[in-house]
Amino acid sequence: MKSFFSMNTMSKKLLLILMSMAIFSSAMVAGVFSAYEVVSAKRDQTESLQNMADILSPNITAALLFDDQEAMQELVESLLLREDVMKAEIRNTELKVLASIQSMTKHHEFGEEPNEIIEIISLLILDEQVYGQLIVWANDSYIDQRIGFYSQFLVVLLLFTFGLSLFLSLFLQRGFLRPLLHLSLVAERVTRSSDYSLRAQQSSADEVADLTECFNSMLETIELRERMLEKQVSVRTQELENANEQLLQYAYTDGLTGLPNRHYFYEKIQELVKQNSHFGLIFIDLDGFKEINDTLGHDYGDILLSQAGQRILRCVREQDTVARLGGDEFTIVIEGVSEQQPLANIAETVLQGLAKRFTIKQEDAYVSGSIGIAFHPLDGTNVEELVKHADQAMYVSKDRGRNCYQFFSSAMQVEAQQKRRLVEELRTALVEQQFELYFQPITALEFSAETSAVTKAEVLVRWNHPQRGLVYPGEFIEAAEQAGLIRELSQWVMHQTVETVAEWYRQGECNIQVAVNTSPSQFNDGGKWIDDWLHAIAMHQLPAHSIMIEITEDVLMTTDASIKDQLARLHQRGIDVAIDDFGVGYSSLAYLQQLDIDLLKIDRSFIQHLTTDKDSVALVKAIVTMAHHLGLKVVAEGVETEQQRQQVLSVACDYVQGYLVSKPIPKDLFSQRYLFQTTE
Repeated sequence: MKSFFSMNTMSKKLLLILMSMAIFSSAMVAGVFSAYEVVSAKRDQTESLQNMADILSPNITAALLFDDQEAMQELVESLLLREDVMKAEIRNTELKVLASIQSMTKHHEFGEEPNEIIEIISLLILDEQVYGQLIVWANDSYIDQRIGFYSQFLVVLLLFTFGLSLFLSLFLQRGFLRPLLHLSLVAERVTRSSDYSLRAQQSSADEVADLTECFNSMLETIELRERMLEKQVSVRTQELENANEQLLQYAYTDGLTGLPNRHYFYEKIQELVKQNSHFGLIFIDLDGFKEINDTLGHDYGDILLSQAGQRILRCVREQDTVARLGGDEFTIVIEGVSEQQPLANIAETVLQGLAKRFTIKQEDAYVSGSIGIAFHPLDGTNVEELVKHADQAMYVSKDRGRNCYQFFSSAMQVEAQQKRRLVEELRTALVEQQFELYFQPITALEFSAETSAVTKAEVLVRWNHPQRGLVYPGEFIEAAEQAGLIRELSQWVMHQTVETVAEWYRQGECNIQVAVNTSPSQFNDGGKWIDDWLHAIAMHQLPAHSIMIEITEDVLMTTDASIKDQLARLHQRGIDVAIDDFGVGYSSLAYLQQLDIDLLKIDRSFIQHLTTDKDSVALVKAIVTMAHHLGLKVVAEGVETEQQRQQVLSVACDYVQGYLVSKPIPKDLFSQRYLFQTTE
C-alpha cells in the first residue's frame, strides 16, 4: 500500500498534476456553465414559443372572423412541428374552444408538474379588438436538449482541461523529463550520424532507466542487423548491376539477329555527328526477301535475316558497326573514312556475300542487296539528312536493277525534290481538273478517212500543266502510282471517258469502242474497280462493248487467281479486254488460252523494225498467227510509215494504230475528224 502512494515514478508524478488540474478546472467550469445554461435555455424557449404564437395570431384571427374551422385547425396543427409543443387551443372571447391539437406522443406528459410545463398565451386582436386567444403548452424537452448539448461541450472542455494540464505539467516540471531528454538527444545523434555504436547513459531509477536499457539493447541489435544488411545490399547491388547490363543489352540489341538495333544505331551516329567525326553510312535492303517470306514462311525469313546479318558482319572490321533497322534493312557505320573506295570495296564484299546461296532447313534461297552510301559531313551534317540521303541512294540502286550500290549525290537530292514537287502538283491537278483526254484512232488496214468510219480508239490522258504546258503520261504516271494517286486519276479518266462516249452515242455514233488503260495496282482491290466501271456504264445507259479495258503483261505475271476471276467477270459483262504492248513482258503464252482476252496489241518495238529486220517480221507473223488461232484480234501499234503498214498488211494484222493514221488528239477534234466528219 505504501509503495502504491509513493512518488517514485514519473507516471505517478505527472498523473497527480494532471488529475489535480483537471478536477479543479472541471468543477469550476461545469458549475458556472450549468447554472447559466438552464436559465438561458428556459428564457429562449419561452421567447421562441411566444414569437411563433404571435406570428400565427393574425392568420388565426382572420380565419376566426370568417369562421373557417379548417384553416384554424390547419394553422394550429403547424405548431406540432416543434418537438416541445404538447398542446394548443384557439378560444374565442367566451373561452369556447374553436380549434385544438394535442401531440399524441406527449399526451402522457400533459399531467406533469406545472413548473415543468410552459404556457404561452397570444391574444387574437384585430383593429385593437380582441376576438379570442391562442394558448400553447410545451414541455421542457428544449431545455433538456440544450443541457444535453452543453453536457457534450463540457466533456470536450474537460478533455481540453486535461490537455492543458499536461502542457503545464511538462512546462513546469521539466526536471522530471531530463532523463527522457537525454535519451532523445542520443536517439537524434544516432539518427543523424547513423552511428549505432552510441549508447545512452542511465541517470535515474525509474521507468526511464528501463527505457534507456531497452534503447541501448535496440541499438546493439540494429548495429548487428546493419552489418548483415550491408552485406546483403552489396550482393543485391551486384545483382542489379548485372540485370541493368542485361536490360541495356536487350534495349540496344536486335532480338532476331543479335546485332545492334535501330535505337543503338541512331544513338551511335548521333554521337559521331556531335563529335564531328568523318564516317560512312551504308544502307542495305535485301532484294527478294518478301518473296521468300511469302512462299516459305516467316520462320524461314527470320533465319535468312539472321544469316544475312552474320554475313554482313563478316564483311567489315571489328570496330565498325553493323545494325538491323527492322524488316530486311541493315546499316553499316564505317568510322574514320571520307573517300569512296574503301566503302566501295565493302559494298562489293557485302553484295558478293549476300548473293551466295542460303540454306534454310534444307531449302535453298537466294537474295541480293541494294545498297546506298552517304558520308558525314559531306552528305549531311545531322542525323536526319544523313539517313535520308543514304536511304535515297539505296532506292536509286533498286531503280537501277538492284544488286548494286550507289553513292549519294546532289543530283539524287534534286531528283527526290522534283519527284516530291511532282506529286504535290499532281494532287493540285486532280483537285483543279488540269487533265484532258486525248483519243487516237485504231483503224482497219485499208482505212480511208474519206470512206471509212473509225470504230475503235484508245483514250490517253494529258496533263495541261500551268507552267510546263502539255505533259505526257510517261512523265507522271509512275509518280502517281508510287504516291497512291493512280486510283483517283483512274476514276477521273473513267468518268470522263464514259461521259464522252455517252455524248457520242446521243449524237448518233453508236459503233465506237474506246480502249482505256488500267493500272496493275487496280487489280489489288478485289474487283471494286470493275464495279465502278459497270456502275458508270449503266448510269449513262451505254452498251458494255463500248468500253475496252487494256492491261499490260505485268498483270499476267502474278499467280493470283483473283486476276483470272476479274478478267472472267469483265468478259461475262460484255466488256472486251486487250493486252497492251504485247511481246515485251515475260508472261506465259499459256495465259492467252486460259484467260478471257479479246485483243492483242503488238508493241511498237516490233513494228519499227519490220522494214529492216526479217526476224521482226517472223516474230510479228508468229504472234498474229497464234492470236488468230486463239480467236483473238491483233492491233499493230506504232505504225508510222506506209512501208510499215504494208508489212503489217502482209502478216494479216487486223488493225493499225500509230502516227500514220493520227497522233492522239483532243476529243472535239477527234469527233469532228473521225466520227461526224465536220469540216474544220
